[in-house]
Amino acid sequence: MKEEEKMTTQDWYEQQGAPENNYVLSKKEIEGCRHKSEKRWYRGLCVLNVLILIVCIAVITVYTSKFVNKIGQEMKEITVEVEQEMEAQEQKEKNATDKKEENITKTDAKKTEKQNETEKKTNAIETDETTENEIMDEDEETLYMYAIMAIAMIFILPLALNVYYQKYRTMSIRITEKNFPEIYERVQLYAKRLDMKKVPEVYIIQQNGILNAFSSFIVRKQYIEIYADIFEVAYREHEDLDAISFILAHEMAHIKYKHATFGYTVKILYARLVPILASTASRAREYSCDRLAQKVTGVDGVDAMFSLIAGKHLYKMVDKEDYLEYAKGVKGFFVWWYNLLADHPVMTKRIPALEMKEGSGKLY
Repeated sequence: MKEEEKMTTQDWYEQQGAPENNYVLSKKEIEGCRHKSEKRWYRGLCVLNVLILIVCIAVITVYTSKFVNKIGQEMKEITVEVEQEMEAQEQKEKNATDKKEENITKTDAKKTEKQNETEKKTNAIETDETTENEIMDEDEETLYMYAIMAIAMIFILPLALNVYYQKYRTMSIRITEKNFPEIYERVQLYAKRLDMKKVPEVYIIQQNGILNAFSSFIVRKQYIEIYADIFEVAYREHEDLDAISFILAHEMAHIKYKHATFGYTVKILYARLVPILASTASRAREYSCDRLAQKVTGVDGVDAMFSLIAGKHLYKMVDKEDYLEYAKGVKGFFVWWYNLLADHPVMTKRIPALEMKEGSGKLY
């Protein structure tokens, strides 16, 4: 490994011309870490989200208007039927008093028979039309229900997020000055470097060996959850504070860039359900946070990614140069397609992007 790759966090910040604990990133530096396509993709998802919302509102409006008109039409039909029944009753009474016209000629009988056949055909046609209308009404009702559910998501989301948050609060250990103080100090330090108004709460939770971490939110509050097995890299076997620090800084970058906020999510709530578009925007966000995490911690983050691939025990044994050479040969249509559908960049693209230490990683 080259000497420059062994640079400590303190050395890295001294090279920037500022003491480690007092160094605060400027807005220009923070924005400079964003992926070049991130904002463009976000704006596109916002526009798509508005269009989907407009369609939902239009469906609800049209169906409601049609429903009201249908009720009015049914009321008119009921009125007509009542009038027809009254006329028929009057006609029967009139026929009852007219006993002289009891004999009906054959011609009249044939006419009556033809009229009956015509009425049967008419009724059959009306029955078919009624069946078709019922099917169309069922389709419209289904579409209407989907539109209602989509609008309801905006109001249900805060409740669901709060339940989600309480799950982690009750099943996790919060990092404090007394619980894992080394990590707590780094969280405080990185929040200061990122000029964050509020320091996010960080929790540890056991998830049966899964290596992962994420940032999430409730209304007006953000927090970070780290799975216990990935947290162990900081304390057991390798005692690698840099790797866990990079992961922490990456999640804090999501909060700094407002990826993990209620407002950000609502603006792309429906668009996030659209495959490829949403996943591509997500990959851009991940590249942005990787680059900002490098800036905040002064480490490249490659070991942190290796821990996600090889596991917490073996990742230090991975040869970086050999892996980077291997990554160059991992390409082709199916690799491209898998990456296109993924929320995070595939590692054979993400790790070379980290090794670059500047610029934007490849989205495709």
